[in-house]
Amino acid sequence: MEEQIDLTPFDNFKISGFQPLQDLKRSPCPKCKASRMYFCYTCYKYVEDIDQSKLPKIKLPIPVDIIKHQKELDGKSTAIHAALIAPDDVHIYTYPVIPDYSKQQDVLLVFPGPGAHSLEYYSKPKSDSATILHTRKRVITDTGDGPQAKEIHIDKDTITENHAHDEKTENEKKTMGSQNGVNFELTFKKVVLIDSTWNQVHGISSDKRLKGVKCVELTEQSTNYWRRQHSRPDNHLATIEAIHSFCKQYHEKFIGEYSGQYDNLLYFFKFFYKMVHKNKELKKRF
Repeated sequence: MEEQIDLTPFDNFKISGFQPLQDLKRSPCPKCKASRMYFCYTCYKYVEDIDQSKLPKIKLPIPVDIIKHQKELDGKSTAIHAALIAPDDVHIYTYPVIPDYSKQQDVLLVFPGPGAHSLEYYSKPKSDSATILHTRKRVITDTGDGPQAKEIHIDKDTITENHAHDEKTENEKKTMGSQNGVNFELTFKKVVLIDSTWNQVHGISSDKRLKGVKCVELTEQSTNYWRRQHSRPDNHLATIEAIHSFCKQYHEKFIGEYSGQYDNLLYFFKFFYKMVHKNKELKKRF
């Protein structure tokens, strides 16, 4: 029975050990001074008694904004996990105080529906002179016997160097990705997720400040969240699962082979998963 408690759906993930969380007691939040366990879910800060140097911290491949419903209970929100593990790339807004995304052309909203597309839809192969293997250029030279014309070969490295300024200008507008030697133009630079129950989400997604924002639908997977929403299918992911899934798919499609670079996003998710299921097993015994 003990061995079954230790088994989790995350055992093949590259997630750091939980030694820094063992034997901790409640301690103050360094900002609001409220007594918390592990972290403060209102300030998004670790408690004072925890050794942050031993906790994972990662860099995401793209900035993430999270719109948290004002009625979503702070203590139950998994969005906070992302703000702790990837603090440089994650920003949480509490609805209705959110940016006007309708004026931003480089944003994707993770939201399923009739207007949603796959991640690949929002990228396209980059086709310009930098992708040509060889080209010919006619130049005029003076050998001392008078001007003569000749053709020279220019390889792709020379073209890239000559077009460095144009490339830099283009990159300021669009994010670049590469896979299998093919360069992509990504038409987005930020991803937005909504942190709420399914019954609350439509009130946010229909906000005028999200009008016209392009939607992306993730490859379907089942949730491992222990708080299932009533009458909702298993493919309704917890927020932290959705962020992890997006980053993983982004990496696979536009960067290269995925080898667990963002698995630590699920650090606290796995920790609480094990805790919840262990408590359930203990209750069954008594």
